[in-house]
Amino acid sequence: MQAYTKEEIQQRLTFFPEWEYQQGSLVRSYEFEDFLEAWSFLTRVALLAERHNHHPEIWNVYNRVRLAWSTHEVGGITERDFTLIEEVDRAYAAIARSHTK
Repeated sequence: MQAYTKEEIQQRLTFFPEWEYQQGSLVRSYEFEDFLEAWSFLTRVALLAERHNHHPEIWNVYNRVRLAWSTHEVGGITERDFTLIEEVDRAYAAIARSHTK
């Protein structure tokens, strides 16, 4: 597994406009209706992380969640990180869609 260069990361991030490259990680913040909804999202993130054996750094304060992904084994960003941010964004979209019904 090889780490992407900063240029490759920035190019890939054009497909994920809500994500940023900060201090060696892919980072995004989310806001929810309340703590329970935020925790529900974190449960989905935990299940995805376990399935892929690839875990983010997580910050949670009430209805706000911040995730940071990197591949510690190579000291950078790899395809694994982009795979997970795509899946996490799908999980978030599912929660967001439930509010429009």
